[in-house]
Parts: sequence; C-alpha cells; structure tokens
Amino acid sequence: MRKKLIQIITLIAILSITSCYESLNEKKIFFEGIDFESGNYKLLVYGTEGDWIEDYQDFYIDDIQTLNEIKKQWVFTKKSATMPCGYGYSLKLVNQSKILKSTLINIDCEYMSGWIRFPKRYLTDHKKSFKKMTETEIAEFSQKYFKEK
Repeated sequence: MRKKLIQIITLIAILSITSCYESLNEKKIFFEGIDFESGNYKLLVYGTEGDWIEDYQDFYIDDIQTLNEIKKQWVFTKKSATMPCGYGYSLKLVNQSKILKSTLINIDCEYMSGWIRFPKRYLTDHKKSFKKMTETEIAEFSQKYFKEK
C-alpha cells in the first residue's frame, strides 16, 4: 500500500511540474511571414553538443509540405523553466541566398533560446523528412551561409 501511495504522489508531482508552464506575454510564431511556396527553403539543423535525435547530428528538411506542417506547429505560447542543459542543435531557416531565421534548441530539456518551451516532438514528428548532411553539403552550406563578410 505504501509503495502504491508513493507512486501516486510521484505521478502527481511529475504531472504538476510538466503541465505548469508559464505563458509567454505574446505567442511567438517562428515562421511568421514565410511563404514556403514562393522559394527554395531549407531548415538546416546542426548538432552542437549534448543529445541528438538518434544518429541525426547534422541534417536538413527541404520538403515544402513538411515545412508547411512545421510552420503550423511551431507556434509557441509557453515559457520554459531556466535549466543548465545547453543546446544540442542550432537551427537555421535559409533560402537560396541567406539565413532568414535562427535559434538554438535542446530537445531533451525541451526549450529553445529565449527560454521558450520547445517540445521534442516538434522535431521528431518530422523525422521522415530529415536528410542527413554529407561532409560536402556541410562544407557547401557553411561556405554559402556562414562565410566571412
């Protein structure tokens, strides 16, 4: 009986912690103003440190349908707790010539830069569209988007 009571109390504590995220002052629409139908877009995802999704360290998504699904999904309304987890991924939305949006995320602690709640599934839901970057693509993307001015 005592073991069952401890399990119930633990479950209640976990549920209260995970469901009590403070609201942002205003919702953040990550892809606001982006029309994926009008260009050649890629969401570049670079593994930096920490945990990644399986063996997907550096990958990109360029499928328009998936990018539109992500656009609908990535509307943020909750703050994240402040945690010392660091960032596992650097994300860059690019078109043919420049970086349009950029952020850092941690998928295990589920937050993005600015202490915004970023559920892990916001990336893992779209794993079917991940394309691993080759060494050549990493070099090409780096040259194209990160060259010194």
